[in-house]
Amino acid sequence: MVEKQNAISLGVPKDDFLGHVRRSLGRDQPLETAPVHLPLTENFADLEVRAKAATERLETIRGELVDRFEETARVRNWNVFRTSSVEESIGYMADLAGRLGISKAARADQPVFAELAVDSALQNTGIELFVAAHDESTSDLRVRQQIIESGLGITGADYAVAETGSVVVLPRKGLSRLVSLVPPVHLAIVRAKDLVESIDDVFLFRRLEYLHKGGDMGSYLNFITGPSRTADIEMKLVVGVHGPREVHLVLLA
Repeated sequence: MVEKQNAISLGVPKDDFLGHVRRSLGRDQPLETAPVHLPLTENFADLEVRAKAATERLETIRGELVDRFEETARVRNWNVFRTSSVEESIGYMADLAGRLGISKAARADQPVFAELAVDSALQNTGIELFVAAHDESTSDLRVRQQIIESGLGITGADYAVAETGSVVVLPRKGLSRLVSLVPPVHLAIVRAKDLVESIDDVFLFRRLEYLHKGGDMGSYLNFITGPSRTADIEMKLVVGVHGPREVHLVLLA
C-alpha cells in the first residue's frame, strides 16, 4: 500500500496541472468551475440563438481579434505577414517560395483560393504547383506522392483562433490534410472573417453545423499552432520532427 501511494505522489498534482493549463490559456477562472458553453442537452433552436449572438459579438470586436490573433500567432512562432492587399499577399507567397528555393508546392482545395490568384502567381515564377484534391481523375496515391515531393504546403483556414494563435482546417470532400503536415514549410492564409475569439466558438459553430448536416462531423479537426514540436527525445525540444519545421501566415485583414 505504501509503495502505491509513493508511486502516485510522483505525478503532477491535479490542481497544479489544471492551473498550468489555465495560465497557458490566459484564463482567470478555474477550469472546473468555468461555465459549460456547449451542453449536450442544448437543442437546435438554442444553438441557433447562441451562434447568432456569437456571430454578432465577433463582428463587434473584429478589429481587436485581428490584433490579438496576430500577437498570439507570433508568440506561437508563426511568421506573420499582415496586409490588406490581395496583391501584396500573393507577392509575399511568391517571394517566400523564391527565397527558400522551392521548386514545387502543393495547395489545398479550399474556397479562399477562388479569391486569390495563387496558382498563376506561383507558376509565373517557375514553381510547379499541385492542387491536392482527391477526385475521380487523381488517385490517393498520386496526391500523397505529389505532396511528399513538395517543399511548400499552402492552405486556407476555416477558423483562426485569437485565444491560441491556431489555424483550424476542417475535413471536406477532396481535401488532403497532408498539405499542412508533410511539406517542410507550411503557409496558411487567414482572412479577418475567419477569426473567432476562442476554441469555444469553434465548437459552438461546429455543433450547429453538425445538426444542420444531420450528424456529419467529418473524421478530424486539424488545429495548427505553430511549427511541429516534440520533446520526446531526452526531453529536448526539437522542431519539425512530426510536421513542418517552418510556418508562415498571411493575415489578410
